[in-house]
Amino acid sequence: IPFFVTEKKRSEQALIQVVQECRLNGVSTRKIEHIAKKLGIESLSASEVSEINSSLDQMVDEFRKRRLEAEYPVIRVDALYEKIRDNHRIAGKAVMVIKAVNLEGQQEILAVEPMENESEETYSALFRRLRELRA
Repeated sequence: IPFFVTEKKRSEQALIQVVQECRLNGVSTRKIEHIAKKLGIESLSASEVSEINSSLDQMVDEFRKRRLEAEYPVIRVDALYEKIRDNHRIAGKAVMVIKAVNLEGQQEILAVEPMENESEETYSALFRRLRELRA
């Protein structure tokens, strides 16, 4: 493959990563399009930004629905409070993080879930969902 083809692929991948990072930080599709134009990238439309972000949504959905095959003798649970886009507005939410150690001693992230708050109900619901992924 000629170098100019690989360079183009790398720059396209870098652009995709920037768009996804913007999305993760709560930047709207229209703002991403506007930023791209200011950077001289005229060909990035709002629909292309949405398409790039839909692949990110698909990856998150696959992570959330994956089967949990291993046994986890050690599980750590914590919550962080972050600003999260929810229904087109930014809100402070608890982000539950569940990290586990499997029988081989390898650490895994089992879940990263935004919740309205930390409560017995939200933790119970998250553990019920994880239990269903093992069934």
